[in-house]
Amino acid sequence: MEYAAISDKGMIREQNEDFWNIVLDPDGNPKAFIVADGMGGHLAGDVASRMAVEIISEEISRFIESGNSDPSLSMVFEKAVYRANEEIYRYSLECLDGASIGTTLTAGIIEGNILTIAHIGDSRFYIIRGGKIKKLTRDHSFVGELVEKGVLDQEEANKHPLRHQITRALGYEEQIQIDFCKIEVKKRDIYLFCTDGLTMKVTSSELLSILSQEKTLDEILKSMVELANERGGDDNITAIAVRV
Repeated sequence: MEYAAISDKGMIREQNEDFWNIVLDPDGNPKAFIVADGMGGHLAGDVASRMAVEIISEEISRFIESGNSDPSLSMVFEKAVYRANEEIYRYSLECLDGASIGTTLTAGIIEGNILTIAHIGDSRFYIIRGGKIKKLTRDHSFVGELVEKGVLDQEEANKHPLRHQITRALGYEEQIQIDFCKIEVKKRDIYLFCTDGLTMKVTSSELLSILSQEKTLDEILKSMVELANERGGDDNITAIAVRV
């Protein structure tokens, strides 16, 4: 399994509020892939995204290192996501006088031949299989909901003044709803976990074309970031690519 990651602050933002991590098992095999985008414009958005990635990574690593098989790794993953929400929410109450902070989260964990995806916010997960690309996550955003209802098309959504307004975020509320889905891992699959700094500037058909190139994943991700920045780069850009 080949994998690579990249993160860039873009051309406009003063700092990078995206965080990511790839969790490896003791043999160096990738087990979990995590991207998070702190809520732009909110106090300590970078703190929320960093906390989410660190908490989930630590819980998974601790379980893998323990050598236990009960509960399942996917159950540990799910509990880790909800624990991250609790910790971020508690931090906002105790350290920020209740000021709301939050982060998107799109993460996956491999257990056997099953990839479990956890998702909240407007970061995305794509699968490339059989020469086709498919987005398996829903955008929990104001414009994402309008696209689903057919009010806007994706091009209009990418230019909408409220395109960054998300409707669900990790750590923003005490009780949240996380989307989970499972897929079978197959040979020659390509997976992409990414923040909206990429998908607001690069279409899914363009992602398919770039990811299908006979290049290393490092080269592919670099070309994606360059393209997003050429088109304005008005948000942080983070992506993890996996090739089975």
